[in-house]
Amino acid sequence: MDVYLVPIASDRFEAYYEAADDDEAVEPADGLGFFGRLRVRFQSQLNEAEQARHQATPEEPRTFLGRMQTRSLKWIAERIAEQRLLWKLRTVEVATLHVASDMNPEAAEGLMRAAMKRDADRHLRLLALHSVGLVLAAPVAFVPGPNVLGYLFTFTVVGHFLSWRGARRGVSQVRWTVAASTPLTDLRRAFALAPADRHRVILDVTHRLHLPRLARFVERMTAATA
Repeated sequence: MDVYLVPIASDRFEAYYEAADDDEAVEPADGLGFFGRLRVRFQSQLNEAEQARHQATPEEPRTFLGRMQTRSLKWIAERIAEQRLLWKLRTVEVATLHVASDMNPEAAEGLMRAAMKRDADRHLRLLALHSVGLVLAAPVAFVPGPNVLGYLFTFTVVGHFLSWRGARRGVSQVRWTVAASTPLTDLRRAFALAPADRHRVILDVTHRLHLPRLARFVERMTAATA
């Protein structure tokens, strides 16, 4: 598994993992109990969100609830991309952390571990909060049709649970190897450039690392921290 400590400013970094669209986020449900049904529903949502993301011209739903569910699918697709890294860490034993070649390897690994510790704490808090919401929405959570509340809470509860587990493993169980990356060094230095020049460097780094979604991630994270 390859993880990239991506610069989003000259002195700020975010861990990044780019998964294939068919990368399994969850294993099959083990039973038909409540949590098993929740996981089946969750996997169905993942598949539906991925299909919606690849539709060139999705058909606009005619009903209000249908439109709300379409927006929910878009939101879920964005959250899937954000949480793939932590979900994947649940299933790996070793991983490579690619960092800018001008960074101290131990310091870079420390940054990554500290960020994952914060992620674990945050997802645990959100899991508790959203579990309450799911309990309140439980009477309609598994009703067929465009049930927006049940749809969202099913995704967030299972998603936060898997992210919490992945972040914990990333901190304490996964064996990390740090590798220097010249493209990430170029990306880090690009934040001293004018916006147009920086954008060209971001696209170039995306091409060199063979990570087609990296440019969008960097631009979005840069805008969020501006």
